[in-house]
Amino acid sequence: MTNTKEPVLGIYEAGLSEFDKKGVIISNIMVIAMLLAGIFAVYLFNSALGIIYGVIIAVLFLFVMRKGLCTRCFYYGKRCAMGWGLYTAKLFKKGEVSEFKGCAASKFAPVMWMIISFLPLILIIVSAYLSFSILKAILAVILVIFMIIAVSPRKRTCAVCKMRYLCGGSAAKD
Repeated sequence: MTNTKEPVLGIYEAGLSEFDKKGVIISNIMVIAMLLAGIFAVYLFNSALGIIYGVIIAVLFLFVMRKGLCTRCFYYGKRCAMGWGLYTAKLFKKGEVSEFKGCAASKFAPVMWMIISFLPLILIIVSAYLSFSILKAILAVILVIFMIIAVSPRKRTCAVCKMRYLCGGSAAKD
């Protein structure tokens, strides 16, 4: 008899096979809003840098991380908490789940999320210091709110994710 707390080949057996569509839509709206606010913050700091940052974010999110990480995920071809497994299956062939934990994308993902969270905030604070505006102050507050809001749903989704034991960015705590 298998204990559902113990991973079998690293997969959390008690995890959800697929996530609900409503949660995926809400998660994507929040992530897109956070990314757009971050891109705008960088743009206000320096317009050319904002455009470059936006292009880099788009390429990372739409292609690089999907190819490097999602192809190796249990949810490839399925609806994960973000729906990226379905998207990835339309673009790339499936990889091996056994390669997920040690792959470069798995190690890069938490770093990427930290940069996406903090870099725009730091730059908008610097920009507001150099040339204050109410817009910059409001944008800084919005970015902080996004960072706070992102924590709670992530803990809930990670807790029921089949990849929770393999994902370096999992917020699930046993």
